[in-house]
Amino acid sequence: MRAGGVTNAAVASNLMETVESSDLIAYGLIPEFVGRFPVLVSLSALTENQLMQVLTEPKNALGKQYKKMYQMNSVKLHFTETALRQIARKAITKNTGARGLRSLLESILMDSMYEIPDESTGKDMIEAVVVDEEAVEGEGRRGSGAKILRGKGALSRYLSETKPNDSPQVTCTPR
Repeated sequence: MRAGGVTNAAVASNLMETVESSDLIAYGLIPEFVGRFPVLVSLSALTENQLMQVLTEPKNALGKQYKKMYQMNSVKLHFTETALRQIARKAITKNTGARGLRSLLESILMDSMYEIPDESTGKDMIEAVVVDEEAVEGEGRRGSGAKILRGKGALSRYLSETKPNDSPQVTCTPR
């Protein structure tokens, strides 16, 4: 199950599909405990595209939840598709799956979440927060993370300056 010190989730998922009660007993679980399992089921590791769906598609998707939270402070939250893909890849490499997506987003958005309530009026008002590739790469380092855009029209200026081919935009409209 281990290859070069890193667990390969796909290999582990394939091996877990063939596990039987006798394997659990051989592993060291007592037969009385194993007998309490009416059915043994294995779960497959999620792919990058499936993690992207978790971030954007369901009614209570993480992207939508954070957008709604920022919207309560009159701030727009914007994700690029490549940033969402990188977040999904990080969750795969850390073997955290869908449960790890929230902590990754939290660490990327941490600084902006503390800064937004302080600056809600005036010309330096925060209009939008953008999560792009740089924000994901800098995740976990102090002072890096999501880009905070200040002033009226800052998001539209930012989007017009970035090349649409380089970073396609993803919409997660909160409900």
